Amino acid sequence: MINQRNKLWIFTFEYAGIVKVGGLGEVPANQAKHLSDFFDITVFLPSHGQVERLKQSLEYEKLPFTCVGLINPSDFGVMEPETSYSISFFKIKMDNVNIILLSGGNSFTTKFLDDKSVYNPDTIKGKICLFSVGIRCFIEYLTDKKREDLPNIIHLHDYHVILPFISIKQVLAKNGLDIASIITIHLLTWPRFEFELYKACGIDNTPIKIRLPTGFKQLTFAEIFALNNDIEKIPTVEKIGAIICDMVTTVSESYLISDIIPNCGQDLIEFKADFVWDGCDWNYEEIYSKTLQILGTEIYEKLQISHDTQIETNDFKKYLLEYKIENLTQSPLINSQKVLETINEISNGKIFIRNGNVKAFSEAGPLAITTGRISPQKGFETIFKAIPRVIEVVPNAKFLFLIIPTLYSLNEIKLYAKYVTEYPKNIRVIFGVAADIFYLAHIAADVYCALSRWEPFGIMALEAMASKIPIIATKVGGLKETIVDMRIYPEIGTGILIEKDSSSQFANALISLFKAAEVSEKVKDSEIHTIYDTETLKIVNQIPDEIIKSRILLNPNYYNVIRENCMKRVKNNFTWKMVSKKLIVLYDEIQKLHLFS
Repeated sequence: MINQRNKLWIFTFEYAGIVKVGGLGEVPANQAKHLSDFFDITVFLPSHGQVERLKQSLEYEKLPFTCVGLINPSDFGVMEPETSYSISFFKIKMDNVNIILLSGGNSFTTKFLDDKSVYNPDTIKGKICLFSVGIRCFIEYLTDKKREDLPNIIHLHDYHVILPFISIKQVLAKNGLDIASIITIHLLTWPRFEFELYKACGIDNTPIKIRLPTGFKQLTFAEIFALNNDIEKIPTVEKIGAIICDMVTTVSESYLISDIIPNCGQDLIEFKADFVWDGCDWNYEEIYSKTLQILGTEIYEKLQISHDTQIETNDFKKYLLEYKIENLTQSPLINSQKVLETINEISNGKIFIRNGNVKAFSEAGPLAITTGRISPQKGFETIFKAIPRVIEVVPNAKFLFLIIPTLYSLNEIKLYAKYVTEYPKNIRVIFGVAADIFYLAHIAADVYCALSRWEPFGIMALEAMASKIPIIATKVGGLKETIVDMRIYPEIGTGILIEKDSSSQFANALISLFKAAEVSEKVKDSEIHTIYDTETLKIVNQIPDEIIKSRILLNPNYYNVIRENCMKRVKNNFTWKMVSKKLIVLYDEIQKLHLFS
């Protein structure tokens, strides 16, 4: 094994505790937390305007140098004359991990590195470029002054950090040095940059050492470009990153085989490609206790129940749906002014209130939730299309969307609002981060919907299962590896897998789980209602899935069996400590390659 305390650098644009948009932010943060006993870890990312907030709660250090120079903004699509940049470096510590934030030192640089919208289409190229320039400056300083602080391994997360890594490799190559590298591609987004942007990031034609099927070889950037055999003349940034790194990983075996290897180099990377599952450390008992600790007094008060009463799922649900969604501690967090303006356009005071707040339901009911950023990937439309069929059988069904809008989703915000207006008794959409009900919604829900059209992994499904929520998910990517279909494996099942874009399959699955939950609730601790009771049998006969119906007839408490299976599957297979162990093996492998190359 590699020596303890080797230096590991992580490049990412998201890091939980600093800034996160979707599930990506959880990955480097949790991996670093569990690897910090073995490595001296430093994480680099743009500040995304978070420095002042972090200063209030964490000790920080402004590093004693600033990166300054001139840049032509037109190289990254901003039609301005040549101007000066100034980049400052702030160092903080979280969970025994060093974090260095690159922040603007003048108004021009601040506009990009400190933009709170992580992936703003108007600033993203400038943010990548200035981050690259800053990282290059940092590595030049270390190479010249403090070589002992250079890393042994660099781990890249997604395409945004590939350009700074190329720049680093060139600086090191000029000094006769090289570093082991690994890239994790969480989701292909197919960016293709003209050479002018690479050049603006400081990249030239200095040869760098890359790992090919025939061994290590020195190639110029032009030669790396020439390895591209796509129809498009310009290779994707992800493909370049996969080729130049010593190892390529993604987050599930399915996504590795179906997407990463075919689209990022095929034979050029297949020999060095692997997968490392994402993880989840949610603990049901902790979430329940924390929710009760924060909200318990108010729950007892609003539901007018005795403090001696055990608060159960239906109590959380009633409190959430009939009161809390309208009475958040603060408005949902929305980082973009343009997004907020769009949300306020749809506000009518009846269902949508200004700044992302919504009205509560007049009554609770069976609850399905979904979470994540708004994107065509997530398949939220499948849920909306299924609602008419679902409410035919379950008229009081409730759908709660806790979803994150982006500047790319302004049209979807307006479209989703129309569905809410059409079904005001059944749907609520909360746009933005509503932190004080996120755990509550998971504790209260009967079903979680993960209807992605493609999904490399899907941490949201693990979070739901850890909260004892049965899942309805599409048969795509990592969801096929984490969720066990209860119809095929009834003893260990955690949910139902369906075809993507099938609103009919989704409706039948949701009705089946809602009715299974209703049967379980009716026969629980009851001598009056049994599976043979006429009223109970009537509910069972409304279950459209015949396999699930047969399981309910055998065990009317089957829904609760699935709930327990969900929690056990995450605990036994997908904790961050478990899944991160594989990274240590991969780091060891790529370091040995460099030692003997």
